[in-house]
Amino acid sequence: MPRSEASTKEIDERISWVLEHPTMSGWLKDALNSALDRNPIDVLNDLEILNHLLRARSDVLLRQTYGEASGKDGDLSDGQTN
Repeated sequence: MPRSEASTKEIDERISWVLEHPTMSGWLKDALNSALDRNPIDVLNDLEILNHLLRARSDVLLRQTYGEASGKDGDLSDGQTN
């Protein structure tokens, strides 16, 4: 189902599932809990910043750990397609 078609109730059920799932990280649960009562525009802005910074940092750390990837544009996948 495309994001635009999901209702708030359906999305809240998905969030509840993550929050109740025992193997989900505490960091993720804390982020979800703190985002629920915030202004959605602020949440989206913060998500963009987190995505930009943490993705770049994680890519660098993975390259340092596993060596340069053969993929292009920082893609660390093995280049295989399904």
